[in-house]
Amino acid sequence: MKGIIRNPILLLVLVLLVSCDSRHKQEKLADERLKRIETLINQNSLNAAKIQIDSIHILFPRLVDKRRIAAALADTIARRESTRNLAYCDSILPVKQHEADSIQKNFRFEKDKKYQEVGNFIYKTQLTESNVTRTYLKTYVDENADFYMISNYCGGKIEHTSLEVSVNDLFAHTDTLSVSNPAYHSFNDAGSHWETLTFKNEADKGVAAFIAQNTGLRIKVTLHGKKSYVYYLPDGDKKAIAATYHLWIVKKDVDKLQKEIKKAQNIIARIRREKQLK
Repeated sequence: MKGIIRNPILLLVLVLLVSCDSRHKQEKLADERLKRIETLINQNSLNAAKIQIDSIHILFPRLVDKRRIAAALADTIARRESTRNLAYCDSILPVKQHEADSIQKNFRFEKDKKYQEVGNFIYKTQLTESNVTRTYLKTYVDENADFYMISNYCGGKIEHTSLEVSVNDLFAHTDTLSVSNPAYHSFNDAGSHWETLTFKNEADKGVAAFIAQNTGLRIKVTLHGKKSYVYYLPDGDKKAIAATYHLWIVKKDVDKLQKEIKKAQNIIARIRREKQLK
């Protein structure tokens, strides 16, 4: 052994032999993992296959050829998942779109092209011009599937920054906003004081959902601020809010499906382009 150490050529040969043997073992282990990945893909165990693909890159960072095969298998999984998602979304989207169109029959679409980039779907009984002089909750959904709930108040100054809806011991309470928040607005006109407080999407903290689930019951609305104000939701407003909330949920589903379709199409197109370039 000492003679080998003293001879640099023999030492180099020994190192190369050990290295080749080690690489051969690594390649054999990598091949076994690749076969396992193919089996998992054929069994449609795609998540398990993806975990095994990750392990190829972690355990065999120097085996470039094996990692390329693993990457190709990852594309196979991505294409299969995208094709499946595309088929599912394509089948569900017309159903959801029809549901949204059916609900929208009771809404009016409003968009001032001069001032608005996004139009709004407003329930017919909640149009602004029909509700100027009253305290009420107004809801609408815009083209981007965003939901808005506006607390409109007319009376003595209370500077309300949140609201609560309740039925007996059950209740839902919005986020509390500041009077300096752009979502709060107040003004005086012809001796009357007006306040509006706008909640977007989940900022209502389930108030709209609560109303939609309890339309048959008497719902109390409490405005909280420097002073409090209480009133009860009329049946017409409960119906409008419930319909708007339902429209929002369906429109979110439509929007999500459309995004998933676009995502799947992009993935499939990318894989096809990459194959053509090889």
